[in-house]
Amino acid sequence: INHDYITDFTSNHDGTSLLATCADGKLSVFDMRYVKQKGGSKSIVLPDVDPNWDPTQNNQPQQQQQKKKPTWETHGYTQSENQEDELLSCTFIKQSSKLVCGTQEGILSLFSKDIWCDVSDRYPGHPQSIDAILKIDEDTVLTGSSDGLVRAVQLLPNSLLGVLGGHDGFPVEALGWSAGRKMVGSVSHDEYIRLWDASFLNDDDNDDDDEDDDATGNDDANKMAVGVAKGGGEDSEDDWEDMDEDEDMDEDGSEDDDSDSDDSDEGGKKPKKRENIFKTSNEEFFSDL
Repeated sequence: INHDYITDFTSNHDGTSLLATCADGKLSVFDMRYVKQKGGSKSIVLPDVDPNWDPTQNNQPQQQQQKKKPTWETHGYTQSENQEDELLSCTFIKQSSKLVCGTQEGILSLFSKDIWCDVSDRYPGHPQSIDAILKIDEDTVLTGSSDGLVRAVQLLPNSLLGVLGGHDGFPVEALGWSAGRKMVGSVSHDEYIRLWDASFLNDDDNDDDDEDDDATGNDDANKMAVGVAKGGGEDSEDDWEDMDEDEDMDEDGSEDDDSDSDDSDEGGKKPKKRENIFKTSNEEFFSDL
């Protein structure tokens, strides 16, 4: 089926399809449900072609080959068109609706599910070939490039998030998760296996959980506010009665304040009466007469 070495392969989420990238620039898709059903209506078989056939001498085998052209319905596999670039790595993203492939020219090529004939999106940016791809989540992958760097890339929308680590310029050939997804291992031509702290790559999931908790708390608060606004709830009448009592208390307090103010006014007049007890100099003069 393929005319060069297989560079990488992966399967969809339910394991029914196997996808393989090849150095000949083609993507091959195999229906794994019909692997063992040889001779069936949908079995994976090689095309019936004589390797010693010379098309310049006889056209009859060519006609037979055209009649038995391999398709998904008859042979259980299909291939993409030649991408004119080596496909070196692949992985599924977006709930297995997109397949991202790393190429020799440093381009991330994306195929859409069930449309394997050609790519649907391209994301250039890597200076050299992309030899390894590791999925982080449905939108983000790690890429291992021939320039020795391990990069974090977001796809659809496309964005280069940063560099996780490097191998001092030696090509990165493979990437993998540790148990618990706390570390990422990378293999390079420098004959070292390097481990990188990847705990921060999962921080987004924790942040999402916190946001969900905050949203839940806000929803509860909004529900309480709506209940008060509508006057609903078991304690709504008691609340209104308490408000009435508070208003009565405020009125009584205002009356007390008025009485206090009156007393203060009277207290201000009394000193004036006390001033009349002391006679002026004229009054003393005339009183002596």
